[in-house]
Amino acid sequence: MSAESTGTDILDQYRNISNKLKKRFLRKPNVTEACESFSALGKQCESSELPSYAGMCWISAARCEGSLGNIPGEASCLVRAARQFLSAEAKDHDLGCPSPSQENLEAALGCYAYASSRYPEDCMIPIGLRLELVDFLNKVDRNEDVEEHLRTAVELSGDNLDTKLYCLERLASHYIETRDYTGALNSFNEIVNILERLPTNGARAEILLKCEVSRVLLLLILRPAPQKLSPNLAKLLEKYTWGDQNDKTLNACGMSERMFILLQSLVATCQSLDTTNLDHLESELWKLVGNEERELLRTLVKIYLDV
Repeated sequence: MSAESTGTDILDQYRNISNKLKKRFLRKPNVTEACESFSALGKQCESSELPSYAGMCWISAARCEGSLGNIPGEASCLVRAARQFLSAEAKDHDLGCPSPSQENLEAALGCYAYASSRYPEDCMIPIGLRLELVDFLNKVDRNEDVEEHLRTAVELSGDNLDTKLYCLERLASHYIETRDYTGALNSFNEIVNILERLPTNGARAEILLKCEVSRVLLLLILRPAPQKLSPNLAKLLEKYTWGDQNDKTLNACGMSERMFILLQSLVATCQSLDTTNLDHLESELWKLVGNEERELLRTLVKIYLDV
């Protein structure tokens, strides 16, 4: 059976189910039966690789669940609908034929938003849905919409600080990828402010070390005027100008003596604009940091060598 005839058959079945829900004299619609029929049709569409049709069916199933007062069932159907619409959008993207109106993506966004509103305020599922959406937007090169959803995920985290840390890390990574270095610096500052209120453990120490290195690199990239530096950031730079490795923040993040000395040398080199040893410092630091820090380091070196 062709995709076109399959689609026509699906629409006929959809209309038949919908007609059964219309109120008639002395007869109450069987919403439960309609819900089961829409769900079965949605699964049929999924197996026939007709994701936009499947999304339509799951939305109708969600409406039935809502009218029956089954809030978890309603939210589940909405999430399933959203994922089907995203699948349709991904197929168009992979074919190189995205819709100008992006109706599948807009339908998915609407389903995710309404599904999130059906969960309790302290539920973590809406955060997961936002991050799922972020992963998809990155996949289809829609980076311009990512910041909004990551910011929402941060806000939804509330007092769940470990979840908030993860979302802020994702936000910082997004800013680095889009070269919004001020946004990245602000995100790392938020992370540090949270970590300072929490007991230190191995995972948090690793995050703190990443923030420490990234903030130094970002400050050297941005080169803000001294009068515009916040006291905390001014203190951060001073640590690598006049400080020593016994600083309590360095002990908290477990920075090695070698990394500390290399960062001190990097700060001194950038402040003096004597770039003679800059390539050597980049090479040595490259071995000690992760991919994001390497990207920042590469950007920093390019800036100062072009001065």
